[in-house]
Amino acid sequence: MRAAAQAPAHAPRKPAVARPRPVEGGAAAPGRPAGQQRPRVADLAGARRARRRRPGRRAIGVLVGLVVVLAAGLWAVFGSPWLRVDQVRITGTERTDLAAVQAVVDGQQGRALARVNTRALASDVSSLPLVESTDVTRSWPSTLLVTVHERQAVAAVPSTGGGVDLVDGGGTVLVHEDAAPTGVPTVDVDVASAGNDSLQAAIAVNSTLSTAVRSKVASISATTPDAVRFRLIDGPEVVWGDDSRPERKAEVLLRLLQDPTAAGGKVLDVSAPDAPAVTP
Repeated sequence: MRAAAQAPAHAPRKPAVARPRPVEGGAAAPGRPAGQQRPRVADLAGARRARRRRPGRRAIGVLVGLVVVLAAGLWAVFGSPWLRVDQVRITGTERTDLAAVQAVVDGQQGRALARVNTRALASDVSSLPLVESTDVTRSWPSTLLVTVHERQAVAAVPSTGGGVDLVDGGGTVLVHEDAAPTGVPTVDVDVASAGNDSLQAAIAVNSTLSTAVRSKVASISATTPDAVRFRLIDGPEVVWGDDSRPERKAEVLLRLLQDPTAAGGKVLDVSAPDAPAVTP
């Protein structure tokens, strides 16, 4: 009988296959060379943020273009020969010497229109004797507009040398004339006896009159600062009193003049406007 073959005590071992060690940061993806790390999520996010913060060529080009346009605009306004003062137009000079105004503003010829200090120029023109205020404006591309507002004569004060001095509401002599022009009443005040205060009061009262009332006044007088009177053209004498409540007095006076009976009186007393009196 054949003896059964004895099995070997130990089965042969298969050769061990070396397994790749896991790479720090995770296993290598298929197709990635062994040992190469997979980028971490935090690194990818940081890279994207860096790309967003880094200006692109287009943004730099736009910025450079804006700078060039701004520089060209500034040069055109302040440095180019096209936007310079080439003409100065002056209006409003009826009694003011036009040559005096031109002497003040002619220094602006050839200056860049944007560089003209309009406020300072207006102040210089307003310092002339007959000028009350001045407006200076730019008219592009090359014109400077100067509008003069003259002081208005409100009264004519007889001069010791003959003729009259036209004065404004502050008593400033504007000009000397042979006679009072139409619409400017004559102030008849004996300064020697009534005093200069009475003269100033008459001028001040006259300056507070509305145009509607002043156009009717032929002459104005005062014996004291509180006793101002004036005579209307082809009308009665008006007792005005002091310079208080001019609007109310003017309102009452105009209403009396619309009344045929009152307008035919010799004296209209509005010194107390709430209780006017009429002397037939």
